[in-house]
Order: sequence, then structure tokens, then C-alpha cells
Amino acid sequence: MSEFRGSLHSEVQAEFNISASDSVFKLIRLRYADNHPIVKVTTYIPASLVPDLEKINFSNISLYSELKKRNLTVTHVVRKLEVKKASSEIAQKLAIKENDPVFYFRTCGYTNKDQKIEYSIATYRGDMNSFIIDLKR
Repeated sequence: MSEFRGSLHSEVQAEFNISASDSVFKLIRLRYADNHPIVKVTTYIPASLVPDLEKINFSNISLYSELKKRNLTVTHVVRKLEVKKASSEIAQKLAIKENDPVFYFRTCGYTNKDQKIEYSIATYRGDMNSFIIDLKR
């Protein structure tokens, strides 16, 4: 995990409504299924909300369980899904060909007080993933 200071990406700044001088943790995970990389997830968390996050080894610990321990339980998320062509960097990480289709999710996680706690960008292989979306009114 790394901590951003200074030149934050404008997308992350806008999501959290923060300035470039505010610190944000950046957690990058590559997840596997049957020894195949299936998704690359980059998650951003404002350091002001969880200042000790850099002390946690996330190789075997859930981010959401750590947030829950701090009374910052993610109670709902908003996701935007796009289908894109894999960039060369993503193709290399996910062991696919450049321009292969990938599912691209942008997710904002909120606490029960509607406080935005996380912003994540996840890129899933198009050949090994499918999604069911169940909407109820």
C-alpha cells in the first residue's frame, strides 16, 4: 500500500472532494482464481479517516473488515460498469492480449451515515468473469 501526498490524480480528488495536499491511501490488489489473474483492483481511502491503514498487511486481511473495526462499515456501494479494451499494462497484469475486452468498474463505498469511505477502480478479465445484476424496487 502506498500513501499519496501532493499531486493526487484529479479523479480521486473529485471523488473525495479533497485538495492535492490531502493524503490518500492507495491499495492495489491483483486477485486470482485457479491460479489465473482475474481482476486488478485499485482502492483509494482518505488518510484522515483511517490514519493507521499503512500498518496493515492486506495479503490475508479484508479491507472491509478493517474498516468495520473502526466503525466505518461499508453499508452500500454505487458502481458504474463499462466494457473497455485492455490497455497494455492491464493485459500484462491479467495475462490477456492488449485490446481484449475487460469489465471496468468504478465503485464508491459509503458508511451508514452516507460518508464516502472508498473509491475503487476494478478491471476484470472479460473471458473469465460474468455478473448478475438483481434490481428490486
